[in-house]
Amino acid sequence: MVEAERMLLAAALEDPANQRFVLLSDSCVPLYNFSYIYTYLMASPNSFVDSFVDKTEKRYNPNMSPVIPKDKWRKGSQWVTLIRRHAEVVVGDKRVLQVFRRHCKMVVTNALLGRKPSYRRLGFGLRRKQILKGATRMEHDCIPDEHYVQTLFSIKGLENELERRTLTYTSWNQSSDPKDKMTWHPMTFEYETASPAQINLIKGIDHVNYQMEHRTEWCQCNAKSVPCFLFARKFSYSAAMHLLEDGTVGPLKSSLLA
Repeated sequence: MVEAERMLLAAALEDPANQRFVLLSDSCVPLYNFSYIYTYLMASPNSFVDSFVDKTEKRYNPNMSPVIPKDKWRKGSQWVTLIRRHAEVVVGDKRVLQVFRRHCKMVVTNALLGRKPSYRRLGFGLRRKQILKGATRMEHDCIPDEHYVQTLFSIKGLENELERRTLTYTSWNQSSDPKDKMTWHPMTFEYETASPAQINLIKGIDHVNYQMEHRTEWCQCNAKSVPCFLFARKFSYSAAMHLLEDGTVGPLKSSLLA
């Protein structure tokens, strides 16, 4: 995923007119019209990168040191929005990326897949024995796209140039069933749940709580309070069509950001 993101950024950087770089998935929907989103992004001189210290997870591998010191290890959403200079930092990096290639790899298990894995379909050149062996080293199970950009910017001393939040809303599995927790995943909005009321709830969020760091990130742009999210995921095709049919994603005056 990290390699794909870097390729996308590199291609976008070829056009000197591009000043903001937004990474989204194919299941994302915009919450506002293009004019409002554009004004929101251009009004801030910073990148929007969800980045925090998670003291409970054990993905940091001591073998990453000294290139990646433990105190520079960060976690966050992969859905980042970068200013041009920060996109150039990501594309130009070789040193930190090499360490991630060697020491930050996701262990694929039946629990994560929720079923018997099909290695060929998933593109993994792993045998079952390799996967089971990897499951015994879960303390270093690592998801690169949740750490790479955040850790790179921490190492480069760029954290003071970030709005430390993502612009993409995700509803995570809140099941109390321990078995469900093993397959921690974002919830998918279907036709029935993609209602105007649900969208308005998302659009009404004005702060994000980071329990691990005991901080609250109040969402601002140009020193003015703004909605936290411009996009949301994951939406099925039918859910997206529902939003289009109802005209749920309505306009919001971009002049409010001026």
